[in-house]
Amino acid sequence: MQVPRAAIVALGFLMATGCARGNGSPANGSAAPYTVLDDQGSQLRADFNRNVGSVRLLFVVDPICPTCLRGLADMNRDLFVGAADPRIHTFVVHEPVLGLARVAPWLRPAGGTDVAKAEQLLHDPNVQHYWNPSGEFGRLLSHAVGLRNSEGPVYAWDVWLLYGPEAKWEGSEPPRPRLLMHQLSALSSSTEFPHLDSRALAQQVQTLLAQLPPPATPAPAHSAQ
Repeated sequence: MQVPRAAIVALGFLMATGCARGNGSPANGSAAPYTVLDDQGSQLRADFNRNVGSVRLLFVVDPICPTCLRGLADMNRDLFVGAADPRIHTFVVHEPVLGLARVAPWLRPAGGTDVAKAEQLLHDPNVQHYWNPSGEFGRLLSHAVGLRNSEGPVYAWDVWLLYGPEAKWEGSEPPRPRLLMHQLSALSSSTEFPHLDSRALAQQVQTLLAQLPPPATPAPAHSAQ
């Protein structure tokens, strides 16, 4: 797949300007902290279930993948620009996939700098980021949602999932989403899983939000008497 020049430029900018530490803490307040995710997705499961009743998005990316970064930027443009909606919660799982990361994960042992750069593409306070250094979450999710092609299972990364307010993670595997989109050549012929269309995904989110009660309006501040 040919990557648009704008995405390459954006990736170069992120690599040149990222300054967060690799221990899950932001540097200079430039990015949100991230959680190191265990292979069972325990922390994500707790956060996912804590927000039952809201619309939830799960993005699974490699933080140095240009098409993943483009997808994050597109979702920010089409969904998150403007006032934050407290009825939307987004979970981004970062995995080491590109290069030799799968066979030699110690080449990217912390992931912190890469994750911190990618975090800057989503401008919403209700986004939580996770780093899964083993990449095992991609296999867990692939099995859970039945991500396959004619040759067998397809590893889950560069995938974009939408969950309704009713979804709950009850077993060892994540629940099946209402919608899963991707940017994977291994699924190019799939009729079940469409290619990522950020505008279409954002519209599906808005359709679900329309079925929920409106967000609470903050009470006006009272002046001291």
